[in-house]
Amino acid sequence: MIRILTFLCFTVCFTACGQQNKKVSSSVSQKMTGENILIDTSWTEKIVKSDAEWKKILTPKQYYILREQGTERPFSSSLYEVKEGGLYVCAGCNNPLFSSVTKFNSGTGWPSFFKPYSAKSLNVSGDNSLGMVRDALTCQRCGGHLGHVFNDGPKPTGLRYCIDGDGLLFVPKDAAAPKWSVATFAGGCFWCTETIFESIRGVKEVISGYAGGKEKNPTYEMVGAGLTGHAESFEVYYDPSEISYSDLVRVFFASIDPTTVDGQGPDRGKQYRTIAFYRNDTEKQIIEQKIKEISADYSKPIATQVVPYDKFWEAEEYHQDFVKRNPNQGYVRAESIPRRTRTLAKVKDLVK
Repeated sequence: MIRILTFLCFTVCFTACGQQNKKVSSSVSQKMTGENILIDTSWTEKIVKSDAEWKKILTPKQYYILREQGTERPFSSSLYEVKEGGLYVCAGCNNPLFSSVTKFNSGTGWPSFFKPYSAKSLNVSGDNSLGMVRDALTCQRCGGHLGHVFNDGPKPTGLRYCIDGDGLLFVPKDAAAPKWSVATFAGGCFWCTETIFESIRGVKEVISGYAGGKEKNPTYEMVGAGLTGHAESFEVYYDPSEISYSDLVRVFFASIDPTTVDGQGPDRGKQYRTIAFYRNDTEKQIIEQKIKEISADYSKPIATQVVPYDKFWEAEEYHQDFVKRNPNQGYVRAESIPRRTRTLAKVKDLVK
């Protein structure tokens, strides 16, 4: 590798989710609002972190609720009386949990809902603590503790999902529209490909990471040393009403030399191989059709792999937006920026 780096403990009032008459302000605190959170129900990989890692990314209150199975005081959450339209997501992993449409005032002092957002929102398990038999709720994606569910809710479900507000983030309606789709590719250096796709209209976010291997929790050092089957990859979150998957495939092939085996530019090794991951037969057909179209432009066979999407592991934080944050870094100036310029010149009609 040639790149150089610069680099709920339960506070009982009288029963779980019981009744009280205090009120809190309906304003949402800044820390509890997730206006820039991307709503995604297409995830396949669960979030697993050590306690030390959770403590770094969660506030003390969030950690207490989500990781220590704590319970907040009734009426203490700034989300209790919020009536604004939007979604409530897990504070640990942004998994969509509840819609404001299913929220109701239970009078208990905890945010309450009669239905989860999707089949991928919650897990339910038995809880026999505190001398009571209850059904405990955890986030299906990260396993964070959220609260309990009871059989005294309103129609149509008759259920009351009693949730600790400190385990939630609120995403306002205008920012919560679940309209983003996801495409996954591997195109050599993920610093280069990330900055290219972030320049394309309709693209909301690009995440650098690792895919194509079977090993769990790969690190940059492991992948870079060729110790895993993963390739440096990236996921593109995009609005299909602004740009099609077919156009993203077009950008992808414009950004790479698809005939190079196990490498791109100065980077060599299986971790730099090019891959187009497909999530369904339609995406596979689009990729294969594009390969047929461009094959005549090259004297060598197309080496880009076409494989079904399995898992994507997000890369370490310092790799995200690397070009944007390190414009004067040596590799960025010599390779990433020129590659972006070359690619965008080929797809001018798709540039933001």
